[in-house]
Amino acid sequence: MSPIRSSLAAGCLIVGAAATVSAQDAPAAPTCVAVMLPSVQGAEGSATSLATAVRDLFVSYLTGPSIRSIPLESRLAPQAALEAGQKGCGHVVIPSVTKKRSGGGAMGGALGQAVGTAAWSLPYGGAASGVGRAAAIGAAQTLSGFAGETRRKDEITLGYRVGTPETVVNAAPVSNKAKAKVDGEDLITPLVERAAQDVFASATRR
Repeated sequence: MSPIRSSLAAGCLIVGAAATVSAQDAPAAPTCVAVMLPSVQGAEGSATSLATAVRDLFVSYLTGPSIRSIPLESRLAPQAALEAGQKGCGHVVIPSVTKKRSGGGAMGGALGQAVGTAAWSLPYGGAASGVGRAAAIGAAQTLSGFAGETRRKDEITLGYRVGTPETVVNAAPVSNKAKAKVDGEDLITPLVERAAQDVFASATRR
């Protein structure tokens, strides 16, 4: 082989090796999780507003370097699964929220408002980029108002199903409950955070 051909061959090998290393070192695309609007039972006020706030809170928690999430608009589970597949998401979350009243006690307005404003400190950095700044602020206001209506001993149940677009409709439901210890306690945020951790683990499991 002539020196010129030898140099060209060596150059091709180097370029090919560099390309292989570059492909291996390239970060994997974030896992996509689509979040459906939850069904809501037993809550005061607009069920749709609360459902939207809970969905956006899920989105905020399921946003990071290795995971991204998108809000779904479909209100029926089969349609939400189809929408997720069309948008290229390999995982779907179908949540539900149920509130059970304690049946007694008057709301302590000042306490309820003070505790309810904790919703403003929620991690909406990710949600702001995914569903818009206005949506994040609206969700925080809704959750703050919802916390303000909560009375001591009220109980919130957050249920969810997670799976692929093909399996989520028939996936086994998971549910977690929390009972308010004081008037105005924010029960939604810790329940969603716990659920989001489980969803993250399930969606990123290899």
